[in-house]
Amino acid sequence: MTAPFSISPRTKLIACVLSLFVFSAGGCRRTPKANSNANNSTGTTANDQDQARRQAQTLVDEGKELYKNDQDQQAVEKFKQAINQDPNNAEAHLRLGMSYAALDKKDDAEGEYKKSIELFKKKTQADSKDGNAFFLLGEAHSFLHQDEDAVRAYRQATKLTPDDEETWYRLGMGEIRLAQYPEAISAFQKALELDPNDTRATDGLENAQEGSQRIKEGKKHAEDMLKKQQENANANGNANTSSNSNAKPLPKRSPRKPW
Repeated sequence: MTAPFSISPRTKLIACVLSLFVFSAGGCRRTPKANSNANNSTGTTANDQDQARRQAQTLVDEGKELYKNDQDQQAVEKFKQAINQDPNNAEAHLRLGMSYAALDKKDDAEGEYKKSIELFKKKTQADSKDGNAFFLLGEAHSFLHQDEDAVRAYRQATKLTPDDEETWYRLGMGEIRLAQYPEAISAFQKALELDPNDTRATDGLENAQEGSQRIKEGKKHAEDMLKKQQENANANGNANTSSNSNAKPLPKRSPRKPW
């Protein structure tokens, strides 16, 4: 009869060590799989965000066409949809404000303009070469009558997109509102170099030239008035001196006697 098979303690120890090694190796093999899933999840999220941004811009473009055709309420709905897709779409907020203004919803319009300014500032800080963002930032400031800020943004836009006639025209209009007529004349002349048929720029140039002439005439009038005042003051001074010299001397008073 064969003796029963027995396992020595050393063999058991070796088997345990091998089991632990296999288990550990299996755990290590699962780790890359988990990381891969995480990376795929991140990639999917990024793709979804990009798609949402593209859809938002498409809605903005559709809304712009509706706005041009005076379908302002329909444009409002398109811009709202764009913002739902991408809340950080600065142009969507700006265009929504413009549509609200067309519907005489002043408070709503101002709120959207302010939001667009906040987003455009972030955008230009992230990309200081984005001429279109500076132009639209200028538009938002202009709608809020913040003319100094508007001119600053337009001027930066002309540096980045010097061949954009519309930007030069907007810059000229902003400078007229600030009574910066020589600068406005220069901006309108540049706009007309790019598009000689832009009657808006022609009118703007004439207004700027008239404003510049008024300032020159006003300065000359002020200088003439100051000159006359000085001449009158000198004449009055001379007359007083002559009058005093021709006056009879007063009699001398005798000194009072002491008590």
